[in-house]
Amino acid sequence: MEYSLLLGAVGTCALGGFLPWISAEVVVVGAAFALPPGQLPALVLLCATAQVSAKLVVYALARWAPQRLPKRGQALLAKTERFGERRVLLGVMSFTGALVSLPPFYLITLAAGTLKSPMAVFGIAAFLGTVGRYGALVWAAVRAGAGA
Repeated sequence: MEYSLLLGAVGTCALGGFLPWISAEVVVVGAAFALPPGQLPALVLLCATAQVSAKLVVYALARWAPQRLPKRGQALLAKTERFGERRVLLGVMSFTGALVSLPPFYLITLAAGTLKSPMAVFGIAAFLGTVGRYGALVWAAVRAGAGA
């Protein structure tokens, strides 16, 4: 049963990467209360991997979509192009967005794709930030009595 719970949490986190109204954080905390302590590191790493994998698909679609926008939309994006040359800033933005999810990480993902942040920079920053966020949530859940 524990593996099916872990698999369900991972699947929900992947789905939450595409659909921003699904709260992966609630799923991770809920699973942390139901799983034994030995499976909590796997929960954090697998859920983060699922979430970031979905975000990479969203990123790729955002990177592809601007060429399909009407001229007015392309003109608005042209105003943000100066940020696209700041790779360090884009990496920090991706890491911070994944870590604290404010503004919503979905918006950060769209911005990173639109600004053509390097995929490797986005992916690594997003993974590290997501692991940090899920790790902190699981740690807080353990402190509150999860995994006992």
